[in-house]
Amino acid sequence: MRNKNKKNIIKQRNKKLSRFPAGRLINKLIIIMIIISGAYYIIGANDLSIKGFVLNDLKTRADALAKENQDIETQVMRLESYDQIAAKSRELKMVAVERIEYITIVNGEVAKK
Repeated sequence: MRNKNKKNIIKQRNKKLSRFPAGRLINKLIIIMIIISGAYYIIGANDLSIKGFVLNDLKTRADALAKENQDIETQVMRLESYDQIAAKSRELKMVAVERIEYITIVNGEVAKK
């Protein structure tokens, strides 16, 4: 008797399910959409992590270039200092200027045609 009841219940359930074939299709579509959105999520997360590594590398390079630039500016300042220039002029045996003469321009003309 129990066996017949189970068979009847299964038959009734199958009849109900066969009445709604669109329900099975909707379920399959929902599963496919979940799989596709999961794949997009994984691809997006992977892309973000790659961009994070690239950004970190660029920041490291920018810091190294900033330090190199600062070192070069320090060296330029040291080479342009008065002590450095005075020592270089003595080394090149340059003579200090004692009297400066300026040219006066008459009538504002510099050259004649």
